Amino acid sequence: MINLPKNWLTEGVFDFEYKKYVLLAYLQQINREFDINRLHPHLPDLKFHFDACLSIRTNKSSIKTAIPKNLTGIDLKTWQLKYEETHQDDPYMEDLNYILDFAIPRLSKTIDQGTERFTEVSGNVKISPVGIVPLRLQEGYLLFLHTFQPLVSVFQYQVALFDEMKERVLKTRFLETVRIGIGYTVPQIKVDLTKKNKSLPNPATYVIESRYDYPLHETLLPVAKKLVMKEINVA
Repeated sequence: MINLPKNWLTEGVFDFEYKKYVLLAYLQQINREFDINRLHPHLPDLKFHFDACLSIRTNKSSIKTAIPKNLTGIDLKTWQLKYEETHQDDPYMEDLNYILDFAIPRLSKTIDQGTERFTEVSGNVKISPVGIVPLRLQEGYLLFLHTFQPLVSVFQYQVALFDEMKERVLKTRFLETVRIGIGYTVPQIKVDLTKKNKSLPNPATYVIESRYDYPLHETLLPVAKKLVMKEINVA
């Protein structure tokens, strides 16, 4: 499992060369995953680490700004007061500066690469409603057609109020994978789901088709969840 601990900046050996090695090894593995279109959970994790580094840098700058400075004179050209900072970074803070300066642009670049992949996959995915679209879209089903097999993976979804980023998101639960053919079609899957779950007599149901055989859980599911959420917001 590819993972960069949430407190990787402070845990273990606190040394610029060591932290650089840890980060580069992590990003190298992430890039390998992106090369085979495995985007989740790596892209959200990258964004978490990037935001954490920015937050640390911002908080550090705020602390430094709040420290009193000594007045040393006046700039006669601009008539601005000139100050001398009384605070100097200790070796720990200097190393932290080096690490943040190294990490932030590299995390940002990898996020951009992952986002480009996500956008590319989104362009190769088609989402269509199955049957009549009900007024209530907060609950329903997602049916993923397997690209090169007569199989459909069935997920139940529900709109969650908010996630950590204060946005509405889809929560999903895998139900089953079924085989389709002349005697059993996608609309019939919806009929069977309705019979099994009486609480959703006319469930919102979307079928997801992909031009390419992307990984289901790592790529198609997060892409489809975002696209379906967009459909629900528009409705």
